[in-house]
Amino acid sequence: MTLLREPAVAAGEPREQDIPLGFRQDRADDGGTGAAPFGRRLRDLRLRSGLSQKQLARSSTLSVRAIRDLENGRVRQPRADSLRLLAEALGLSAPQLNRLTNGHSPGCPASAAEPAVSGPFIGREQELAALTTMLGADHHRLITITGIEGVGKTRLAREVTHALEAAEHSTVLWLPLDDDRLRSGRAPVGAPDQPTWWREVVHRGPDSRRRLAETIGDADSILVLDGARPEDELTDLTAHLLAVCPRLRILVTTRNPGGMPLDTLFPLAPLPVPSPDTEPEDLDAVASVALLLAQTKRIRPAFRPDPHVLADVARICHALDGLPAALESVAHWSLIYSLRQLARQLAVEPLTVARRPLGGPQRPDAYASVHHTVATLSSRQRDLLSIMSQKPSRESDGYWSVAEVADQMGLPAAECADDVYHLVILGILRRVDRHDVAMFKVLNIVGIVGQHAIAGRNGIAGQHTAA
Repeated sequence: MTLLREPAVAAGEPREQDIPLGFRQDRADDGGTGAAPFGRRLRDLRLRSGLSQKQLARSSTLSVRAIRDLENGRVRQPRADSLRLLAEALGLSAPQLNRLTNGHSPGCPASAAEPAVSGPFIGREQELAALTTMLGADHHRLITITGIEGVGKTRLAREVTHALEAAEHSTVLWLPLDDDRLRSGRAPVGAPDQPTWWREVVHRGPDSRRRLAETIGDADSILVLDGARPEDELTDLTAHLLAVCPRLRILVTTRNPGGMPLDTLFPLAPLPVPSPDTEPEDLDAVASVALLLAQTKRIRPAFRPDPHVLADVARICHALDGLPAALESVAHWSLIYSLRQLARQLAVEPLTVARRPLGGPQRPDAYASVHHTVATLSSRQRDLLSIMSQKPSRESDGYWSVAEVADQMGLPAAECADDVYHLVILGILRRVDRHDVAMFKVLNIVGIVGQHAIAGRNGIAGQHTAA
């Protein structure tokens, strides 16, 4: 059988040299990607649909080179027939096709899985700036955001990708690995189906991973692997994708980084909480307080805090460790309790306030994974956690230096430092610097689990549940 060479572009579609100079000028607006706005939008649609250039060419009956020329901006005014074929291959509705051809955002096709957000983004300006700078550099193509449940890893990743998408016109692809329904092959209820092979990536299928690499190709893309677990064994996958996709960057979020390379780790700490000597008029400048106030005002627009209420807000932020998800839950509970009532309840049983109300958006409760995280620790690490939770440190407010913990444990400081480092990466210790010494404190809710760490070595996960 003789193979016919397909034309590079459909007949009648002008090449860039045939476009008047004034129309070429919008290449300056493409963020340096080398693709005209239409080409960039087409590329985004293709990637978000999970198709390689070859697959889109086969589905649309255009040539691979035609697709490449369209995406790279060498063809600026595609013919109506070509647009119709592309729309059919991508499953575009008439409004989506109109947005594609008229310069508006094409929106997120079915395969995009970017999470929804609730409330403002507060207190992470430094982390946002650091991550966008790191991912903007060629030598930081893989970053792993680590931290406890509810600390804001996914939200931070979303803000980072939005910033890079706006600044560089990069295409963002989300793969939510923390959804058990996705892992089992069932799409989340109410969400559009994603291509099966995207879901199979978490099962380490070589064919699905090959297709993912082919889909991304040499496009300027950011892949977010959200909610990864150690059993996903992402080290080989990320190394392979970075090797074969030269313009790809990868952002991983996880509670436990497992075998991810050490130089990729970016531990995310809880938001700062007020110090005991913070003046009432300065409380709203503290990130955790500002977030709780903003969330409460969002739910109760008439809410206006006075100095006494601000004191209760500060107590709540301390009790909940400044964890954004927990503070959001408190804001929801403020519909039926006063902040004074909530602050008192937190002193008795934090979990009853930290959980989300029934009937609210179904998302993991803050602290829901704490007992699982503690259960993954070694016996020595659980002993260390128990000691730091139960025994008073030399500092009155419960902070420990590595030397103090090592002395209490009867361990060399170097061995103790390894354990403290691991607990910091997992996000269950808070750090402060005092008199040029790094000090660490167990998060309040982790302390509840830590008190039973020694007794529960063989079954701690079964003894505790997040209310």
